[in-house]
Amino acid sequence: MKSKIPATLLIVTIVTTLFLASCQPPKPAALSNDQVVQVVENTLKAINAGDYQSFTQDFSAEMKNAFTEEQFTSLADMLQNASGNYVSCADSEPALSNNQDYAVYRLTCTYEKEGVIVTVTFKVDGDKVEGLFFDSTNLRKISQ
Repeated sequence: MKSKIPATLLIVTIVTTLFLASCQPPKPAALSNDQVVQVVENTLKAINAGDYQSFTQDFSAEMKNAFTEEQFTSLADMLQNASGNYVSCADSEPALSNNQDYAVYRLTCTYEKEGVIVTVTFKVDGDKVEGLFFDSTNLRKISQ
């Protein structure tokens, strides 16, 4: 019976530690929420304009190397066909979460045909885009 008390205590300690760790607020990028929105808006305006150089201006070196101009053109065509032209993100406050050492921001942006959830990822305390993802009803339909 005595050996079960330390095991129980250990389990309670681990569960408590995990619970308290999950209650901490997410860690942000080195940018303010307004700056994150501005980066997203600049990126989406560049897609509308077909401007690859402006599209990648806030990307990390790894993102620039991974995202080719051909992929950019394909993304721009897909967004145009599914969602229409980008209109605005100004009315949306980015939602912040963390995944490993990354600050993940989700922002609902207005397009001509629908709302699109844009997810942009930065390293915690970083200021360069490390990941970019688009989600909407029409984008899901078109990608099936």
